[in-house]
Amino acid sequence: MENASKALIMAAEILVGVLIISIAVYLIMTMGEYSANTTSRMEDAQITQFNQQFLQYYGTTAIQGEDPHPIECTIHEIVGVANLAQKINTQYGFEEVEEISDDSYYIQIDLKIGHKVFEHIEAMSQEELINLVKNNSIYYTQEADQTKANTQYFMCEEIGYAEHTRLVNYMKFVEI
Repeated sequence: MENASKALIMAAEILVGVLIISIAVYLIMTMGEYSANTTSRMEDAQITQFNQQFLQYYGTTAIQGEDPHPIECTIHEIVGVANLAQKINTQYGFEEVEEISDDSYYIQIDLKIGHKVFEHIEAMSQEELINLVKNNSIYYTQEADQTKANTQYFMCEEIGYAEHTRLVNYMKFVEI
């Protein structure tokens, strides 16, 4: 009888030990999932914040009761985006112009004015960008024997994302 009670006590101790280990494993797994979810949400927020710098120039705006029209931007804003892309490309160590890919962090900005296409304006020198602004910030129209200066507007026609990084890696602006 005495051996049987000792055996029951030992079985209970083993059962309690297994229960404690099970609870510990459950808590560790739960904390690991929480940590992974938190890290994932933080990464998503960083990607969204990064992409928003570029996405503010893409899409359409709709005023109630009117047809949607593309978001307009000036050549100054496009040059600002090109400078931002150049800064980011430099931070990632890109010294030369690269072609965009799904694995690369390189950002390419193109601009089409009329029939002329400016590729890789993110790689242009400051002097070239200044000339681009000088030559494309306004256009002139003739109205009733009077020349009128108008601001030239552009729209982002195309935007690309790197599949691997989920970051914006390409933008193409066209003259409206």
